[in-house]
Amino acid sequence: PQGVRNDAMCVCVCVCVCVCSPSAESPGSQDILQECLRGLNISPGAEGTTGFQPPTEQQQLQNQLVIGAHPLPGQQQDPVMFEGAARETGLPEQPARPAGGGAAEGGSYGDGQQAAQFLETVNQTRDGDHFKTHFRVAVFYRGVKVSEQEVPNEAGLRLVYRPDVNDAVLDHETGLCIVSLPRPVGILDQIQASLTQRILDSLGSLDVGMSQHVIYGQRRGDVKAYWSFSKFDSSMQPREISKLNPEPLYQVKDFIRGLMDFFDGKESPASSMFFCLGEKWPDPENKPWEKKLIMVEVVPTSMELLKNAAVECGASSLRSVELQMSLEEMMDLY
Repeated sequence: PQGVRNDAMCVCVCVCVCVCSPSAESPGSQDILQECLRGLNISPGAEGTTGFQPPTEQQQLQNQLVIGAHPLPGQQQDPVMFEGAARETGLPEQPARPAGGGAAEGGSYGDGQQAAQFLETVNQTRDGDHFKTHFRVAVFYRGVKVSEQEVPNEAGLRLVYRPDVNDAVLDHETGLCIVSLPRPVGILDQIQASLTQRILDSLGSLDVGMSQHVIYGQRRGDVKAYWSFSKFDSSMQPREISKLNPEPLYQVKDFIRGLMDFFDGKESPASSMFFCLGEKWPDPENKPWEKKLIMVEVVPTSMELLKNAAVECGASSLRSVELQMSLEEMMDLY
């Protein structure tokens, strides 16, 4: 997706593994690679996430194939520092193209060890025909990270403001994990602290979940929420999260297509989503993300895992007719 900046990958959730084209002299490696590619196939007829049936209104996601984006008004304030907190340089994102360490173009795998490792990684992200993932959530107040936690729930999460909730708690009614934003303590600028508190008090909730291979979002409250795939998005076109219905944000199919593009030498696919609460994002005046009162990063950890594997191996070493054909076949299944 456009706007994703290529720096080091975010702190969030990775296992380094690779797939390269085996040499003609290593038929055993080819067998392992073929097994790996077959393992990537994910059937579109999978049931929802494990142990979770989405609410009735979320069933609409199954037939929606586009992501809506509507600019709406929001707040804009200047950033200030937090007392006793160091300024974050931002959640690092994976480089679009690998640094050193990847196999050279035209290289091969010898004993097929890397192909076997990639197969192991793929198996970690699937359960039969089901794509499984957890989520990691990091919260930033004016560019300063104030909390981070992993959400071990395939159904997703509900962002709220309940300071008494310290860890993710499962909501049995919705199947989502409740994740609370922290109090805005230690802020030197009292105006910023007051504005942040007002957003938190009116937040209601923001749902980010997965259903039928689609990551969706829906806000429930008076505070508008906006999102993008990058905290460095310079498109200046705000994208609002719907309040009326669950809105498709990211399909697993689009992520796999991004991996295919990466194999062809393009940028690596996004594996993070950034949500701005109470202010437009991406900013229509191209103001940086550090000036936003509240920014939340949500990372589907399985996407991050597969992206890291591809980046570690290197795009040039993943170029092969067999791999391209296998991924195209997998795309047809969605």
